Amino acid sequence: MAKMTISGLQSAMASYVAAAKQAGAWSASTNNFVGLLDKIGKQVTIDGGFYDKLPELDGDELPLGKTIEEWFIDLTLPTAYSDVTTDGADDIVPALPSVEDVSYCYSLGRQKVKTTVPFDNFERAMINAQESANLGAKILERLNNSYELTKYAIKKQLIGNAIDKAVTAGSYANVALPVDTSTGEALIKQLKKDIEAAQFAHMGNCLAGSSCLIGGSPELILYMKKGVMPELEVDTFAGAFNREDLAVPCRIKVVDDFGTLTNSGAFAVLVDPRGIKTHNGYNALRSKENADGDFINFVRHFEVTGFISKYAYIKVYKPAA
Repeated sequence: MAKMTISGLQSAMASYVAAAKQAGAWSASTNNFVGLLDKIGKQVTIDGGFYDKLPELDGDELPLGKTIEEWFIDLTLPTAYSDVTTDGADDIVPALPSVEDVSYCYSLGRQKVKTTVPFDNFERAMINAQESANLGAKILERLNNSYELTKYAIKKQLIGNAIDKAVTAGSYANVALPVDTSTGEALIKQLKKDIEAAQFAHMGNCLAGSSCLIGGSPELILYMKKGVMPELEVDTFAGAFNREDLAVPCRIKVVDDFGTLTNSGAFAVLVDPRGIKTHNGYNALRSKENADGDFINFVRHFEVTGFISKYAYIKVYKPAA
């Protein structure tokens, strides 16, 4: 018998564990004296997650009207008091507060996702009843997966739309994309300033522009594109930045993209989460059997109104043009 060595074992296994025998196409075999088809021993599907990772942007149900109407009343500047006679003469004069322009968000329209479960079809290909049930359940699971991932994409695009609108309104900071300690610290310094400022009433940092006085935000979320956080965590967070010690509550969430952006260089946005929501106008699962074709259809109908506030806090972070 040959003496085993490390190199000899590796050489033997390279031949035995032939790459052509993994992750390949079907090849029938009859390696038995009867000549019967060799059977499948195990059936498996390896699955990952298809989730809506932005549940905080879920809004309300809109069973009737689908359009969202946003109004905003301005604050009023005090005036000096003169005397009883002078100011008493103004007793019947109205003093209506000034208001900002009313803003509207409209339904994105109806969408649907459809799938079909055939009867007496895939069952004949399964090795046992459990695997057959698993495959049938997976078809319906994929229907929901498709809906969930679509919801996630809608929310990312809504954030992207808000980013473009904020840049147009002038609510942004020119900050270099963090790639080292220096650029990471510059971003963090800007963020801390903005997070602190956002808790007080201030002018601007909303889609209405710099002439609008908005109140302090009770909560903020920082959305960052993937790839930014590792740079901050490795080079900067360890000593210079503690998310628990921010001036106001500020969650940090990473998304893989902001949809399709005009300002494609934008890598982060700080928002009051009340100002971006997806409101369900309709959401229903319908099913119907087809007797002649012997299958059942499932259809997920949904309708969304994407809401972007004109008067909630938002600030974008992007490199200088």
